[in-house]
Amino acid sequence: MARPQTSPILTQLRNAKTCPEQSAALRALKNEIVGHHQKKETWVSQGVLEPVVRTLTSARSTKANATTKDARPQSMGQRHLSDEDNVRLQALQIITSFAKGGPPFLPSVHASQALPAILACTSPKANAPQIVVAALKAITGIANAAALASPSSPLDILALAGTIFTSPLHLESLCLILATTSSSHLLQTQVELAAGLISRICRDERHQQALLHSGVLDMLASRLASFAVSQGHVVPGAEAQAYSDGLYEAFPKEAPHGTQIGPILGAVVAILGDSKYRAIRLINSPAILAVFPSIAFEANSLGGSSSKTPNQTAMDHLLPPPFSVTRSPPHSHHHSSANTPDHPESRTPSQTPGPRFVSPAALESSLDSSSEEMESPFIPWLIVQARTLSGYGRLMAATMVTSLFKAGLGRKGWRETSLGMLIVPLLIDLIAKNDKDDAESQTSFDETQHLILERTPATLARLITDSEQLQKAAYDCGAVKTLTKLLRRAYRSVSILEAAKYWSPQPDTEMEEEGPSTSQLGQAGQDPLLSHRVRLRESTLKAIGAVASGKEDYRKALVDEDFIPYVMESLNEYPKRPRQIKDRLKDKPSGEPEAQPSVSSAYGANPLSVIVAACHVIRMLSRSISILRTTLVDHSVAMPVFKFLKHPDIDVQIAATAAICNLVLEASPVRELLAENGVMKILCEHAHSENPALRLNALWALKHFVIAVSPDLKRSCLERLEPEWLVQLIYDDGQDAASYNTQPIQPSGDDVDEDMDSTPPDEQVRWTFAANGSMQKLDASRSTKLRQAEDKLAGIREYELNSFRRSRSDEVAVQEQGLELIRNLVGLGVGASAESPYDTTEMIDYLFSTIGQDRLFDILSSKLKAKVLHPFARRTATPGQETTRLIHPHAKIIIPVIYILVHIAASTNHHRQLVVRQTDLLKLLCQQISNRDKEVRVAVCHLIINLTGHDEEGEGGAGAGGEAWSMRAAELKKLGFYNRMEFLKHNDRDLDVRERARTAVYQLERAIAY
Repeated sequence: MARPQTSPILTQLRNAKTCPEQSAALRALKNEIVGHHQKKETWVSQGVLEPVVRTLTSARSTKANATTKDARPQSMGQRHLSDEDNVRLQALQIITSFAKGGPPFLPSVHASQALPAILACTSPKANAPQIVVAALKAITGIANAAALASPSSPLDILALAGTIFTSPLHLESLCLILATTSSSHLLQTQVELAAGLISRICRDERHQQALLHSGVLDMLASRLASFAVSQGHVVPGAEAQAYSDGLYEAFPKEAPHGTQIGPILGAVVAILGDSKYRAIRLINSPAILAVFPSIAFEANSLGGSSSKTPNQTAMDHLLPPPFSVTRSPPHSHHHSSANTPDHPESRTPSQTPGPRFVSPAALESSLDSSSEEMESPFIPWLIVQARTLSGYGRLMAATMVTSLFKAGLGRKGWRETSLGMLIVPLLIDLIAKNDKDDAESQTSFDETQHLILERTPATLARLITDSEQLQKAAYDCGAVKTLTKLLRRAYRSVSILEAAKYWSPQPDTEMEEEGPSTSQLGQAGQDPLLSHRVRLRESTLKAIGAVASGKEDYRKALVDEDFIPYVMESLNEYPKRPRQIKDRLKDKPSGEPEAQPSVSSAYGANPLSVIVAACHVIRMLSRSISILRTTLVDHSVAMPVFKFLKHPDIDVQIAATAAICNLVLEASPVRELLAENGVMKILCEHAHSENPALRLNALWALKHFVIAVSPDLKRSCLERLEPEWLVQLIYDDGQDAASYNTQPIQPSGDDVDEDMDSTPPDEQVRWTFAANGSMQKLDASRSTKLRQAEDKLAGIREYELNSFRRSRSDEVAVQEQGLELIRNLVGLGVGASAESPYDTTEMIDYLFSTIGQDRLFDILSSKLKAKVLHPFARRTATPGQETTRLIHPHAKIIIPVIYILVHIAASTNHHRQLVVRQTDLLKLLCQQISNRDKEVRVAVCHLIINLTGHDEEGEGGAGAGGEAWSMRAAELKKLGFYNRMEFLKHNDRDLDVRERARTAVYQLERAIAY
């Protein structure tokens, strides 16, 4: 488009010298552009943004000079504006109007340096409330446009957040805005805009940490506590407790009438993210501790005590009691079927449905579950909010409850029951009510409705993951039909409307414009409705994957909804209209290559996050062998997933490798297809990745792949993987030698002790609260509660920020799968042939020759030894109180170690003799007979059964073979196995263990009596 002639308004704006002249020119410009997209484009092409921003900056400088001597927060409401303020207000409104034009205007806004000028107007210290509100609206408009911007845009959400959240000055402005306690409508509008901005753009870990350390989270916590005060939900006795705990200063006033809690909840949720540290920091914020002290409460009974549970707080009595409250165990025994162990026989390979990652927060949660600390009343209060609020506020309250619960802050068994009854139904109801069949268009849609639909499935997915009880609650509430319907909605076609063409006297030459960057328009960006549909796909697929990770019945119910075509399109970067198999079969091959769909199609382009979520759904569904053999094969899922193994993005590789795990099982119909296309080579390459998750998934898939393959293919796999690399993966004692020494494990019922001491962080925790419109600091030395919170936060912060601590759980999982791979290399598949025993012997000898016989047994022995943790130098350590801690091996490491020996002992007489000669190793194994994990005890019984087995061909008669059989039994009895097996035979609580111990005792007695 050719450049139009300069407008008189622009000339007037550039030549204006006084504030009234500037104000008049800006007002005329505003009247020209508001509500008229094409005129905005014309004005930008004339370079109008540069003088507008210059006017804003100059007026601000004049105002700043006049107010330097009186720089304090503006506590008043609306007041008369000066001439300079009027100029700035007009300029901010004009920039906001341009920002509302969408992504095309971002390059010129960025080039004109508008953002720094706007941010300078957000400080309540130096700006009138009207100016702060206008500035926040302008930033919000830019944020909305940035959310739809193309990747080439100079302003995206991450860049915008970085500009705001990395500046101490801007963070201070946010704190002052959120600290206000005035009932002024303007000041409350500031609060809602600031909170809304945080929830929109705070996504990165660095920014979340910055908002925490700057005091923004504490200011938001103070506002949440003020809502509890205004609702009359202060815990009885809280004020007296606050006095005694040194927290009374932080006790907030009532929230002003008419203020909204939804934006505050949304901002807190954005800051918390997935961090347990920030969740605990929130729940121990001074204002939260003051209003919600953990005080046991017993209501003056109106009924019997049958509905009471120990350590209930007053807030629990505002909730309906769960039906099973008197029957629920103190600790939940839910374990997702994702990690259900197989029932291995002596010659059965290790097969598990697919990798299940346990987050550090979940790991810490499991450690904390044994403590009987009273739950904070803040959690049931949030449940009350979720039940009483509606729409967006309800969703944010439920999301915050989810964040706190997944961080291990709820009472596991009892709170899980209440969440299944009170939160899960609300989330599914939110989806159902907002998933209307009304037609949508780009010009008329409900933004709040879209936000609810996009975020609710993700919250549901996070809440029910790894919980059979909550998965059942979701299934019983109709999650299957609700979510599959929502996925269909996400694939409704969108008609991309071109911008309205108005007549213009200037010719459209379709040529690239020349001139300064401040007068250049950018790309159109994403269509808002299409962008919503794409985000909806990701969120819904996550929720479907969470439901599918549960029982077989849930997976079958999902498949019955015929939603697989929508999952298949989600595996395409450029999706088309999803079609059922019968419709696709009607297509006749034309012989011409199919045209590649473009991003401008009616279904948009799927980002990598959608592809990752779709891979996760395939992974969950493929846990069902029947679904894998029918539905997934019919829809040809193998090759679309396979191609992502070589995708340039590491997250896509991780998701695809996880999905491949179940596709290469022995029972999979697509196993041969994947093998022919080189899946083993790719998985071996991934096993060498520096990324722990990719290494883990690759080893898991290889573990499944080598089941029941020929010895030649097993050897080929080991050669490609490289034996030395496999040894390095499973034998990592060298990497932590500075902290650990190994010693024989002592008899103990505990197989996990993850409570590691850590060095407290150098950064001091700063406790703040809002009071009289400003941020106040609280001295932790005056409060026992805050000192206790600091002690707990120190270790958790170390766990989250220390890469060594974080990698320990990853490395344990990698070691487990490396050992499981060796187990399957030397074992037999389910459908083993008659020649298989010889093949197993050959593979065991090959493993000895490549790794080394003595070296392999040394590695296995090291996995059964406890690691001694010597205390690091700690600032808080008291002389004479240092203690040495033992880190016992995980049961998931012990089990594959024993089954490797089980398979070796199932081979030949020579291999059995070899195992019995490993005296030190057998002593370590004997101690595992008292392990509290049933599978460990079963595995030891299997080993004894195989070591005392009578090979009629190799050991029959009165020859040396029979003597060797008897000598093995005698050696095992000498090591104490006979007495331990006898004890298990009569006293073990598990029938399976007792029966296998009975067999072991019988064979020991028979061999000894020979």
